[in-house]
Amino acid sequence: MRTKPYATAIALFDEVELLDVAGPISVLTSAGRQWNFQPFKIDLVASHAGAISTRSTLSLEAKHSAQSHSGCECLIIPGGYGARHAAEEPEFLAWLRRAATSAELVAAIGNGVWLLAQTGLLSDEEIATSPDLAAEISALCPHTRPNPHDALCTSGKFLSARKSAHGLDLSCEIVARCFGKKLASSLSAELGIDWSGELAALDIVPSPLLVK
Repeated sequence: MRTKPYATAIALFDEVELLDVAGPISVLTSAGRQWNFQPFKIDLVASHAGAISTRSTLSLEAKHSAQSHSGCECLIIPGGYGARHAAEEPEFLAWLRRAATSAELVAAIGNGVWLLAQTGLLSDEEIATSPDLAAEISALCPHTRPNPHDALCTSGKFLSARKSAHGLDLSCEIVARCFGKKLASSLSAELGIDWSGELAALDIVPSPLLVK
């Protein structure tokens, strides 16, 4: 039974999609709350520490810079208009590559998949993408299998969501991978998330069990 929180990093960049950041934070910090247990320790990481503008005009504060961040077990790459600009920042992309290489789980949402593809770590993985992005990823990573049809894709340690709205489901997948399906099922029911991931075919009653 694991009692230590998973070190989790969320990549930030200007013009990031707020929902892609706030959604996963809300789900991951809610997991285990009723047992006074913190399953995920979340760091917000950007090229430089400080305020980061979002697509919603609200600001988020990155407490860690890409240069100083020590690594993580779970990496979440949000999307947004600014993802393409972030892909042109060598230092940020180098950190993203290091973090994704060492992480146990790597999750990308929306245009965050483009950033993930830019790391060069995708080989024959199936990745959920928008139809517009599918062709670009195929050209950049010929062996990767873009999937513009399914909301979520899981391929080894890589998890991906086609749209921002699916970021909550993706977060439930992360909880299931790290702490078991019972906690993820209980959490999704508590938060009212219509989770259609690995539990879609299972009839599981929400349970107070913390871990498998």
